[in-house]
Amino acid sequence: MGSQSLRLTPAADEHLHFARELTRVNMRGYYARYGLIWQPEAFDAEWPTRESYLIEKAGQVIGFLGLTTEKGYLYVRDVQLIEAYRGEGVGAWVMEWVAQMAWDRQCASSRLKVFKSNPAIGLYLRLGYTQVGEEAALFWMERAVDER
Repeated sequence: MGSQSLRLTPAADEHLHFARELTRVNMRGYYARYGLIWQPEAFDAEWPTRESYLIEKAGQVIGFLGLTTEKGYLYVRDVQLIEAYRGEGVGAWVMEWVAQMAWDRQCASSRLKVFKSNPAIGLYLRLGYTQVGEEAALFWMERAVDER
């Protein structure tokens, strides 16, 4: 896949519905598996506190990325892709963009949480993330900002 057809653009309030519904659809199996309840109000309440980007491929919106900058690290809150676009290298491209952003912001690392049964764990491991903690349903993962 040519990464030249991919880009991230800032998301705005009018993209909240898309982001919420994509997250709900993508995460429903994990929520069911781990006995969690999806709370759209919580997603909506966090939207203004996050830095969100639309993931576009050849001009079409195919997902979104949500971030927050914490003390010393960049926290990846969401990487959500429409199912038809998974397995094409988009996630790896997005996560390398995150690594560059962490570097640009002089963060020590980028961090995320991922459901223990999510196949994206393999991608995160290949990209240099390591498991640094866990809770019942989630692994906590971190990647140190490498020197560029």
